[in-house]
Amino acid sequence: MIILTTSHRPTRRVRSLCKDLASSIPGLIRVNRGKMGLIEVAERAVSVGSEKFIVIDRWKGCPGRIRFYRVVDGEIREEPPRIYISGVKLRREFKTFHGGRREKINSLFMNVSEPLDQEREIFRSKLSEILEVPMLKIGGETLNYQAYMHVGSGENCWAYISFFLLPGRVEVGPRIKISHVVWDV
Repeated sequence: MIILTTSHRPTRRVRSLCKDLASSIPGLIRVNRGKMGLIEVAERAVSVGSEKFIVIDRWKGCPGRIRFYRVVDGEIREEPPRIYISGVKLRREFKTFHGGRREKINSLFMNVSEPLDQEREIFRSKLSEILEVPMLKIGGETLNYQAYMHVGSGENCWAYISFFLLPGRVEVGPRIKISHVVWDV
């Protein structure tokens, strides 16, 4: 289990992205932050049996950054990579979105069928490790999964992350465009 929360004073779009990610990634628990500091968020994570939590920050009213944290021996450490977001397309903005239903995805894997360059490959494997999502190629061993997460290179962004339902490979979102990542945190 991993706690997912926002920065202080989130906008509607930041809260919507949190809801979409909590619906798309099994094991994420969305927590309203309110006035909680990082220490209280870490305590909440430990109280539910997790050592990890994720914070989505806002930038100019939109989701701007994703930070990963780990609680080790009572100390809060930020884990690389720090993801900077250049754009988001929410689940409700996809044509496949059906009348307000927000289906919870119960089984997810990271699709590694498409080869990436070395830096994006490292990013994909680190993301898989942090989110506790197995890395698999689409095939026979993925028949029991409900959806997959895809990391790809974008035309006008460094990379993007999106979610697809199986068996039809229909993109349901959210789609997160990444402007850059920072490994030295």
